[in-house]
Amino acid sequence: MLMPVEEAQKHILEGVGPLDRKETRTLSEALGCLLGEDVRADHDIPPFTNSSMDGYAVRSQDVQDASPEHPVRLRVLDVIRAGHPVNAPLEPLTAYKIMTGAPVPTTADAVVPIEWTREDRGNGVVILRDAPSGAHVRRQGEDMQAGAVVLKKGMFITPPIVGILASVGQSRVPIAAPPKVGILSTGDELREPSEPLFPGTIRNSNGYAIMAAIQEAGGHPLLYPSAPDDPQAIKELFTRASTECDVLVSSGGVSVGDFDFVKPVIESLGQLSLWRVNLKPGKPLAYGQVLGKPILGLPGNPVSALVTFELFVRPLIRTMLGDAHWQRPVVRLPLSTDFPHVEDRRQYVRSRLIMQGGHLMLWPHTNQGSAVQSSWEDVDALMIVPENTGPYRAGETLDAMLLSVSHIRSR
Repeated sequence: MLMPVEEAQKHILEGVGPLDRKETRTLSEALGCLLGEDVRADHDIPPFTNSSMDGYAVRSQDVQDASPEHPVRLRVLDVIRAGHPVNAPLEPLTAYKIMTGAPVPTTADAVVPIEWTREDRGNGVVILRDAPSGAHVRRQGEDMQAGAVVLKKGMFITPPIVGILASVGQSRVPIAAPPKVGILSTGDELREPSEPLFPGTIRNSNGYAIMAAIQEAGGHPLLYPSAPDDPQAIKELFTRASTECDVLVSSGGVSVGDFDFVKPVIESLGQLSLWRVNLKPGKPLAYGQVLGKPILGLPGNPVSALVTFELFVRPLIRTMLGDAHWQRPVVRLPLSTDFPHVEDRRQYVRSRLIMQGGHLMLWPHTNQGSAVQSSWEDVDALMIVPENTGPYRAGETLDAMLLSVSHIRSR
């Protein structure tokens, strides 16, 4: 009996925890990593009370009755621009012209936006609307306070988080050290992208696709030269990688063919604890230990390799990074077209998200062959179709695991 996907995920992640290794990166290198420790603010943010608008810094009591019918005239003492504080306090019925981000002077407690004013002759300004105390003023420390934890360990570093790190003076960022993931491809037929092809040979696209997927998941990929279909060569490759990596990921050689040697090699160097999962594409998945290191044997078909990576390798990498929320979001969406009956195994269908009639819908790619690499083009989601269900009609709903939402288009 084939193991269900969720049970296989649980089995692979059982006993796996964060590597608890840290390293530091520069701000420009930290994007996409996970924070390795809590980060505290080194000063208040904002560091001083400042204006959120171009306008006039005033005492709110001086303008509390201002209106177009009853304007209030104030004498303008000076102009305050960002980076140039003025310490002199305001006197009654006076104001400072102030620019956005400039320090608000002593005794001013409000800013009147320039749109609510008109310049008066000489050095005066006419206020046409009232501004209560605190209006358009950003108080010192209202965003973050010195010494407070502003970012938590394990947080995913996005562009806004990079901005916060810069704001609190974190020029070197502590990150969770990415696990080293060895990529092991097997097959007599494999050639490098730079090599010419001869009859019966193909380029090692899986190795490079998996390398990119590891990088996207937050791991550190190590791509090894491919091994021929020879048990001793595969054993030597796996042995070497197990001494240099935290996790091993192989591609190909896990099915039942005469030259599928990955399974017996895993068993000779450790143990095989899982083989074959209830999904399509990607049934012949192998998982075990090689010299104490976890190894996942992915199928050789390009689509199967990436689907099984998404379902099983990515969760392992994220867990080793300390990410307890590795699950992709799953949403239920209507089909934009009919979909046929599904037998025996749960299917993960490469699909696009489209806007149709003002609604977000799923468009499954027309060719779901496990060797059809072009079917990955503009894929946003894997539509999840339970076994022994269907056929489905356009408008019926199915779950979809979101991979990306950057390509949504209208039809």
